[in-house]
Amino acid sequence: MTSAPGRHSSFVRTSLLLLTSVALLTPAFAPVYQFYLAWVGLVPWLIFLAESKSQKSAFFGSWIAGTAFFTANMWWMLFISWPGMIALMIYLGSYWAAAGLIIRGAGLLRRGILPGVFAIAAVWVTFEWLRGIIITGLPWLYLAHTQTPFLPICQIADITGTYGVSFWVAMLNALAALAWLRKKETIPTACVVGTITVLLLAYGLFRLAQTPRSLSPGPTVAVVQPNYPQKNDGSKGADIDEREDFHTLQTRSALAKEPGKIDLVVWSETMMGALNYEAREKMPGAPELYDRLSRLAAENDVALIVGGEYAGDWKPEERDGEWYIVARDRRNTAYFFDRHGKMDDSIGFRYDKIHLMPWGEYIPGKDSAHWLYWLSVQLGPKYYTDYIMQPGETLTVFHLDARDHDWRFVSPICFEDLDAALCAQMFRPSEAGGKRADFMVNLTNDGWFKAGENAQHFQAAIFRSIENRAWLARSVNTGISGFVDSDGRPSDLLTARTEGTSVAQIMIDGRLTFFTRFGDIFAYACVAATSIMAAHAWIKHRQPRKVQ
Repeated sequence: MTSAPGRHSSFVRTSLLLLTSVALLTPAFAPVYQFYLAWVGLVPWLIFLAESKSQKSAFFGSWIAGTAFFTANMWWMLFISWPGMIALMIYLGSYWAAAGLIIRGAGLLRRGILPGVFAIAAVWVTFEWLRGIIITGLPWLYLAHTQTPFLPICQIADITGTYGVSFWVAMLNALAALAWLRKKETIPTACVVGTITVLLLAYGLFRLAQTPRSLSPGPTVAVVQPNYPQKNDGSKGADIDEREDFHTLQTRSALAKEPGKIDLVVWSETMMGALNYEAREKMPGAPELYDRLSRLAAENDVALIVGGEYAGDWKPEERDGEWYIVARDRRNTAYFFDRHGKMDDSIGFRYDKIHLMPWGEYIPGKDSAHWLYWLSVQLGPKYYTDYIMQPGETLTVFHLDARDHDWRFVSPICFEDLDAALCAQMFRPSEAGGKRADFMVNLTNDGWFKAGENAQHFQAAIFRSIENRAWLARSVNTGISGFVDSDGRPSDLLTARTEGTSVAQIMIDGRLTFFTRFGDIFAYACVAATSIMAAHAWIKHRQPRKVQ
């Protein structure tokens, strides 16, 4: 029977191990960027799993650690809804719990060290992938994201996506944990992991050296950063007239400083109102706004892409005893004005955001899980039910006609620059040939968030450039706006929560990557391996123990 002091000592050790993992991993991410800490951040947690007396203790200890990790890194959600933040952190922590259950249940810390290293890494990647797709997904705070300051190791993402980099980081952690637990048995495995690391670095350096030969000059782009705080009901820190005036002034100023050089100006997500034809017929002020934007583009011979709203399917609706004509079909939309001031708002010429954020742009469960919908409404901010969008369906490619070129670009909106599969689809050729687009333009509004959210978002978005070998121009309401080259190297950045305009020439990278063509093949392999290990652990757990 374990004594009380023994139980106290075990509790203290367990707590220290779990808290140490959280303390190591947290500064590895933006905005602190101590990437090397991620190489050992999971080690204390893995040691805890090896020392756990039962599956139950491994599960709940991992859940607590995961919840603490996400809370330490995403506490800025507090400003949106503190009950919602708590619920989300507990949900995200469950992925650590499930991973811990399989790692311990399948005996991955007790088997051969080399198989254990690969198996643990596969399990970790599997639960990153699942977290990125369930309820449309939250691909946030992946291990791979920590490595953006170490660009050579990130270049493998053009084959494996972020998951290959996460796999490598998880391998290092598994090796270190098993070395601590096994002591003398790790040299052969360390040699294998070291060889893999050298090969990854060699590949990365090769790709980086190859880049200059793959580039051709592209358009010059200006991105505007307004810095308007956003309220939970969707309203901004300025009305539509003030926002238009600011963006117009910034645009004219940039054009005056670079006369005749700027080909495209980018205004961030939802900065303008509804601009589609149907909305212009129904909404006061919309026709005049459209005309002013059209003239701005035509008079300056510059193309303009703006974040706005699509408002369609107008129907009569009774509210508080009075009848109104309201739009039943609302979308988060990017509108493109060419350099002649023409804008086509039909499907295929505007872009409607496809990947909507759960609890941000729609409330899950309204038709299928009423308890979840009800709970979300109770925990969410006031007026929550009014802020509901419809998803788009078309992967629009915009055509920028400038300097005798037809440059093509796609425009993922907001958190879509975290959706690796969607961005790869945007570039994937439908037939044999090159990429569907030459570069990306991201329109984002991070005005709801504070603290490190802006830096974490930007850090994750860097991988879309590497995966697809495409430059990225970001216009973000509260930052970070600027540019990322096709190697993942940022430039001309505007600091978060400041205002201004940044201008740079986009380069066109002609390389069509494995990831662009085939997507998450590497992640699927990890999921298949983990499924086998989970089945093994379940069968083992179900087998009756032999009585001695």
